Amino acid sequence: MRRYLVMGTTIAGTCLSLLSGCTSNPQESMPEFHGRNQQGVGEPGRLSTTEWAAYLSDQKYLHSIAKPDVRIRLNLADAAQHRFALSRLKLAGKTPENSPYLFKALEQRRQDQVARGYKPGLLPPEPNSLAGSAAIQEMHLIEEASAGETTAVAHDGLGTASSTFPGGAIYTYVDTSYTDSGGSALGDLTWREEFDGGYNVTINATGNLALTNLKRYRVSSYKVEESAARGVEDSYIFTEVGIDSGPVVNEAPRLSGLTVLAPLDVAFNDNLISVCLNRTWTQDCDYDLTGNLTSVKLPLKGSITVTSSHVFDETAINQLKTDLATGVARPDAGHLKLILANVGGGCDVTDGNTLVAKMGQFWNRVSLNADKKTFSWDLTGTNAAFFDDGCRQMQDSAKLTALISLPLISAGTRYRSSITLSNDPAAVRPDFVFKRITLTNSCLAAGTEIEMAEGKATAIESLRAGDHITNPFTPSLTIMDTAVGIETTPMVRIRNEAGRTLLMTEMHPIQVVARGMVQARELMKGDLVMTRTGPSKLTEVSREAFTGNVYNVKVGSVAEKATLGADQTAVYANGFLVGDGQIQKKYESIAMQPKSGDMLARLPSRWHRDYQLSLQRK
Repeated sequence: MRRYLVMGTTIAGTCLSLLSGCTSNPQESMPEFHGRNQQGVGEPGRLSTTEWAAYLSDQKYLHSIAKPDVRIRLNLADAAQHRFALSRLKLAGKTPENSPYLFKALEQRRQDQVARGYKPGLLPPEPNSLAGSAAIQEMHLIEEASAGETTAVAHDGLGTASSTFPGGAIYTYVDTSYTDSGGSALGDLTWREEFDGGYNVTINATGNLALTNLKRYRVSSYKVEESAARGVEDSYIFTEVGIDSGPVVNEAPRLSGLTVLAPLDVAFNDNLISVCLNRTWTQDCDYDLTGNLTSVKLPLKGSITVTSSHVFDETAINQLKTDLATGVARPDAGHLKLILANVGGGCDVTDGNTLVAKMGQFWNRVSLNADKKTFSWDLTGTNAAFFDDGCRQMQDSAKLTALISLPLISAGTRYRSSITLSNDPAAVRPDFVFKRITLTNSCLAAGTEIEMAEGKATAIESLRAGDHITNPFTPSLTIMDTAVGIETTPMVRIRNEAGRTLLMTEMHPIQVVARGMVQARELMKGDLVMTRTGPSKLTEVSREAFTGNVYNVKVGSVAEKATLGADQTAVYANGFLVGDGQIQKKYESIAMQPKSGDMLARLPSRWHRDYQLSLQRK
């Protein structure tokens, strides 16, 4: 039996309001989950010969009533759909004995659907596309589906499924499988589950295309999830690649020359794509969104070339454009999604004028060269990809993933291929890997005076990169970057016994004598804080709206920081010792870690047995 166990915690990077920067150290890895994660491969031997035959039959039946690329809920009142779901879980080694609440919850869902009168042969009479809204939402998607068109390895099929839930989920199970279009397995079913996670769950499956004579292939994924908001739900999605129509030909398409020109790390060369929201860094802001406060707009530009006898199918592409422009559903149009990997949930690209997710924006910017061998897309400038303001949230790690559907044709044979562009660290082989993307903010009230190395105080808005500030741990530190913008959240006003005041955002760290660096929102009247003249007691801690500009600094060159200890890239602001952007980032991350190391203390009691038994699986 093959199974892989991973345990860990995630650091969610939500920034509510900041005094200093929310950018990230490019050496940090993208956190993936809060809770316990386990993944492994399914084993056909877990199903008897009779059960395996029933599973294949039920799968064929399900695909006769569902459509490719259309995500559905299963009708568990239908015996075949119910049996299919249970077989899928059994292949992954999940049984009523080792996952008692999971199976109890699915049985309750089945009984509820029976009571509602759900009839066999039909999908549930609820919205079955589970898509269409541009708002931030739960997602379950096929992230990658290819037949090796871009690799040198023969018979190299790959599929990847991904899931995310806003705010995380109590429990998430996601699997994926790679089969031919008849349902015959071309590789192992793979699965992943998370307790107290669900922010960005990704699982990969491979397929050996030499195991079938068919030339059309299927990637499918089944999910079961419980959230506090919606209880236990499941969903299923599949997509198909390969020959669409026409005679079977031996030559498979070959794609190469993939070029991606946006989004890129263009400003600071720090291996990080920094997207600035309400505030922008002077030195390190790759994409400045401060001019639009109600959305996220990201450029997407690139091209790919077909090197086999195929050409890109202009007729199919034009029909797809027409259908999308006139409101005809084209689930085979691919997808472009922005996923908030720290806090969960994601947004589909939209046209900016409606609340409906639309890939028309992408296809309107697609073109072919004269010989139809090169397929290009250009969503830049005013045509940049538009995501609704639900995803305009501070994120240490945002996932941008695009599955680009590619219609091809050769000698009358139509072929559907696809490529995936993504920065998902768990995806095995995207065709292009974006650099890590952060959505950042930073702020310090205009007029705040920063003590300079020469002893004078200068207003924060007058500071420039290259200036030198006073630091209690070294003679001076160099300002490496500055930021400017606005703040919409009430800020924290403090006053000490000497009458000095400081207005800062609630997530900004300040040095408290008894507690070290503490976020402003945790300050209390009577706290002793460090100032230029020593410890001083706070006589006021209050909230205050601020409508002026806000500013920020990062301090310390590489050489300067090499002589410092932890939390020492600090500045004196109005005489108070506060952290800079680097300290700010550290304490944001710490603040978002789970408060308890006891998983059972975080999980509802109904899941305790499932979790405890999962620990015993080897």
